[in-house]
Amino acid sequence: MKDCEGHEKKKILMLTWEYPPQIIGGLARHVHALATELANIHQQIHVVTSNPSLQPDYERDGEVHIHRVAPLNARDADFLSWIGGFNLAVIEEALQLDKHVQFDLVHAHDWMTGPAAEYISKKLDIPLIATIHGTEYGRNKGIFSNLQQFIFQKENELCHQANEVIVCSDFMEDEVITLFKVSKDRITVIPNGARLEETRNLDFEIQQMYPFLTGKKLIFSMGRVVKEKGFDTLLSAAGLMRKHQDVCFVVAGNGPLLETYREQAVQRGLKDSVHFIGFVNEAIRDALLRKADIAVFPSEYEPFGLAAAEALTAGVPTVLAKTGGMQELIEDYKTGFYMQPGNEKNLTITLEWILENQPAAKEIAMTGRLRVLERFSWAQNAKSTDRLYKRVLSNNYKRRVFNEDECLSPN
Repeated sequence: MKDCEGHEKKKILMLTWEYPPQIIGGLARHVHALATELANIHQQIHVVTSNPSLQPDYERDGEVHIHRVAPLNARDADFLSWIGGFNLAVIEEALQLDKHVQFDLVHAHDWMTGPAAEYISKKLDIPLIATIHGTEYGRNKGIFSNLQQFIFQKENELCHQANEVIVCSDFMEDEVITLFKVSKDRITVIPNGARLEETRNLDFEIQQMYPFLTGKKLIFSMGRVVKEKGFDTLLSAAGLMRKHQDVCFVVAGNGPLLETYREQAVQRGLKDSVHFIGFVNEAIRDALLRKADIAVFPSEYEPFGLAAAEALTAGVPTVLAKTGGMQELIEDYKTGFYMQPGNEKNLTITLEWILENQPAAKEIAMTGRLRVLERFSWAQNAKSTDRLYKRVLSNNYKRRVFNEDECLSPN
């Protein structure tokens, strides 16, 4: 099959454990945006992902083919057993698809599909591209348990089995080189895009959905509710800002610490000013961003900061922890605002400055919006990814031999 310019379409097998409508974190939105843009430049994209919520086994979203599989042991409560069964199901689906599609390369996103990608690459004799979105070491500031050691090992294996490794920031490039000893010439930095729909027809008013927003200035944050996102710092800052009775804090997202933070808000006497609202869809997220007076991302670890970049594109005064890839997103008090990670007093000072200097803060936010739109787009991300695909396919790449049994072993 050829594209409109007469070039043969590349057939890409893309593996990810989450994909819309299943959204756990930023990974699903990244893969969706990349797959969509690659299809727009005339590549044939097949995404294989998990199916935990009774979605169709196959559907077509524009020019992207989505194949959902259930792990062979879907009801197993053990995480590693679930991952093992998921990878086996991915392999089975990919080998069936290849009878009709004949893939040119396989692109894995993070370690959760690494074993399947490695096996498929060897079995079909096609190159393997791996995108490393974050590391277990970085999320936990070290490796402290058997589970973390297992994940670290799988990340290392994927990095070394891949023909090329993609990361989203210079920070992540340094981390992959340091942790996994991958040579720099096998790593390509391709920044994430940042996309927020310019217009969206909403059949609701956000204040009707969340009445506590009425008459309040909104300080908004979003992300997976885990320790490395720094929401405990946000809670502490809210406690220091009790005098601002016209302000409310809203955090959107699911995660293992959701109920813990809700309980802490009550225990600290903040239940009327801090709201952890759980998962929201993109329409509600966008409406909250447009309502927000300030967006805050107090992460302790952040490979890129996709949600922060999207807040910047919305023209919201945005406060970022000066950590990880977010250090590459803004200039302090020129296009956004930095805070010291874990420092609620520093965050409070910045929030109060923005509230007290709203015209200046809005001007900074609009400058930040323009800079982000210039620097980060999913169309550019896809073009850079496509150039990498072409380079790999044009080379006489050398297979990295590995044992088939080891590839599928949970140990």
